[in-house]
Amino acid sequence: MLKRKVITEFRRHNRSSRWNADAHLRAHERSANVEDDAIMRVDTCQLAANNPIEDFYSAAKCLSSRAFLFGVFDGHGGQQCSRHISTNLYPYLCASVLKKHEVVDYPSDQRLEWLFSSSDGHLPNAFKGRETQHIAEYHKQFKKNANAYTGTVREALKLAFETCDKDLAENALPSAKGVIDRHAAMVAASGSCCTLAHIRSRHLHVANLGDAAAVLGVVNPNGSVTARQLSRAHCVDNADEVHRIRIAHPASESQTVLRGGRLLGELFPLRAFGDVRYKWPLDLQKVVLEPLGHPPPQHLFTPPYLSTSPEVFYHKLTPNDRFLVLATDGLWEWLDPDTVVRLVHDHTLGTITQQPYVPKSGTSLRQVREQLKDRARGEQKTKKPIDENCATHIIRHALGGVSGGATKQYERLIDILQVPPGRARNYRDDITVIVIHFNETFLDGHEDDEE
Repeated sequence: MLKRKVITEFRRHNRSSRWNADAHLRAHERSANVEDDAIMRVDTCQLAANNPIEDFYSAAKCLSSRAFLFGVFDGHGGQQCSRHISTNLYPYLCASVLKKHEVVDYPSDQRLEWLFSSSDGHLPNAFKGRETQHIAEYHKQFKKNANAYTGTVREALKLAFETCDKDLAENALPSAKGVIDRHAAMVAASGSCCTLAHIRSRHLHVANLGDAAAVLGVVNPNGSVTARQLSRAHCVDNADEVHRIRIAHPASESQTVLRGGRLLGELFPLRAFGDVRYKWPLDLQKVVLEPLGHPPPQHLFTPPYLSTSPEVFYHKLTPNDRFLVLATDGLWEWLDPDTVVRLVHDHTLGTITQQPYVPKSGTSLRQVREQLKDRARGEQKTKKPIDENCATHIIRHALGGVSGGATKQYERLIDILQVPPGRARNYRDDITVIVIHFNETFLDGHEDDEE
């Protein structure tokens, strides 16, 4: 009798631990059915390691061009810059609409429709006023000089990134009375990587700064899935980045510009927002940053060392392109792109096999056959996923919580998740994942339009 009671209590405790682990993992997940042009659904999930978390994500639609914007922002040296960029970069992007893509020229404060964001976007009133003024001025100059740009989305994205960072840094400069805005200075002193997807109809641009990444899932005729990387990490593993930085500075700095795999021996990403310690001259840093506890890095001879010009990749979507994964480097430390796209593909198959098949209006006979084949493959090789949210499914897998049998998988998951944010930073990084599922019917039937 006692033995049975002990076993019952153990099982109850085990179920409770599993429920807590699942609840922890799913606490910051969300899904949105977009069903607009090429995008069908978006799944996101986030798991903190830092306290407070330094990762942010956001999604919005530019009403002027009908372009969707999705971004993951990986902060370092604090959360201030990544939090700021996650909400303040998009207005610059919406102010950079090329005339040939302009559906309606909305007023400056009505061009953006937010879908979701992990930041509350709250700013001090004075700071918010400056941001509004910066964006209005940027939009005015962009319209005035539109013909000076090459007329490509690539150039517009680059200009928006660079101007947003320039204004961010200018906010931190002393006022005419010599007053320094502490909030602005902390935003500028911290830094943020960024991987952003700009999707307009069938046209996908990925703008990248730092070491987050974008991976496209492409389904082959035999039903398998292939990963296509649409970004490159800006770190010392990238030979082009190393060359770019070395030729930008005198040969006398060859031993100091990159030391120990880091910029000036300190910073791992070689492109980022903020981080003005690697951009400003020494005299300015002594006035603004040193009083706030941010001493300049050693060997600061010929700044700037850090670029905010994103590397932009373009891809025209096809019906074989099923989804796009954006994730901070906290995920890629554990999983490679091939594994991630396989996880998303299998999760999708496992999900659709649980639902009655009802073809959407306008679906061709060929598409019906392909969808039924997908369902058949799903029934053969997958079962219903533990998580309905695809991004959560990826993070669970990264933490080892989907293999080794029900008991083992939860043992690993519980062990990892019971380490609180702050201490968890010793074992892993913040993880943020966005999965954008494409509308195959739209991509198959939509006519070509202008990039």
